[in-house]
Amino acid sequence: MDNLFKYLIELNIALLILFAAYKLFFEKDKNFVVRRIFLLGILIIPMILPLIPATVRLAINKFAPVSFNLEEITIYAFAPETTSSGAFIPVNLPVTIYLAILGLGLARLSLQIWDICRAIRKSERVEVDGTTILTSSPYNASSFFGYIFMDAATLQENTCTHILNHEQIHRKEWHSVDRILIELFVMINWFNPVAWMYRKAVIENLEYLADSAVISQGTNPAKYQLSILNQYIGSASIQNQFNSQIKNRINMLNKDYKLGSSWKLALILPLVAIAFIAISCSEKNSEGDAVYKVIEEMPQPNDALGLTLADEELFYVVEEMPSFNGGEPIEFRKYIAENIRYPEEAAQNGVTGRILIKFVVTKTGKIVVPQEQYLAKKEGKSLDEVVVVAYRPLNKEDVVPNEKYIQLLKDEVIRVVGEAPDWKPGKQRGEAVNVVFTFPVNFALQ
Repeated sequence: MDNLFKYLIELNIALLILFAAYKLFFEKDKNFVVRRIFLLGILIIPMILPLIPATVRLAINKFAPVSFNLEEITIYAFAPETTSSGAFIPVNLPVTIYLAILGLGLARLSLQIWDICRAIRKSERVEVDGTTILTSSPYNASSFFGYIFMDAATLQENTCTHILNHEQIHRKEWHSVDRILIELFVMINWFNPVAWMYRKAVIENLEYLADSAVISQGTNPAKYQLSILNQYIGSASIQNQFNSQIKNRINMLNKDYKLGSSWKLALILPLVAIAFIAISCSEKNSEGDAVYKVIEEMPQPNDALGLTLADEELFYVVEEMPSFNGGEPIEFRKYIAENIRYPEEAAQNGVTGRILIKFVVTKTGKIVVPQEQYLAKKEGKSLDEVVVVAYRPLNKEDVVPNEKYIQLLKDEVIRVVGEAPDWKPGKQRGEAVNVVFTFPVNFALQ
């Protein structure tokens, strides 16, 4: 579940950056088609960015020299249900609250769709200018995919044509897809006020787009605004409500905003880069309740083989990267997953953590876990940047991590990495070289 919250945090960081750009560059732009495309980008991009693997984020997280980063692997164990005092700790309470509210939101959305489908089946059908209209008072002047709803009394009014044209735009351009997607998106991010502001922006822009299209067909703007004012103001729902945001719609029709250019869509590329950098950098500080720098020396498990890196040159990216078992580095992750074990004593005491281990695949294919001082000297870093352990005690009363349990996690990672079979060494300009890898191992309790 830690991965769920990490995903949500990164998603909402990206959402905040992209929506701020929308408010700055698009809110007073009358090119509503471009606005719609950008708003859909705000929905899709934040959902994708957090899924980019750690290997791609490496260049953002660290400064040169950069080692090749293997994708993180997570080792699970069952958490004890009670602390030493016997009191039950609801470790999944935040998850339960999040999922409960998400479930209620999805249930409400499903109920709305069910009500609309029932109205489609039961409403009387009337032909108006070759268009089939469903007469339904609850869904007066609205559309849902290929269906248009209007109240029977509205069909007798002079403004019927304006309303019909407006709803035909919604139907023709599939605005209901936007509405359902934004409802799902805001349910996933119900805790973020920016998500609700984004939802409002999407709904308003769809109305602006339809209004603009009707006016461009030659409709008298004054008469059209009058038809908007004459509509009954009902409650908003998932279908495109003609009567929603009436004041804003009329203001937009009367504002002398410039018609923006599609070049603004090019802003998506630098904005995605900014959002990606932000979520990549935030990853360093999202590892539980407390983060501690551990600066003890790592043992060098291969010393018995007479291997030393004291005067060896290290490479971080080479023309031909080392391979494990004749395959990509993912094969090494599979090997680790099959052989590593969650230290039982650490699990029983509620210790979770993230170990970043750096190892070298030597020019002979052997694995060496160097001492921290050696890597710090080679990379020009301070010692405490070499190994980082994130520690989250199960008992919230613990404020200082027990070094014994942290060391158990470290020792297990060192053991399984150090005992791995030989690799096929990497090559630079045709010669075998020493290549540095960074491997995150995440220990999590269920």
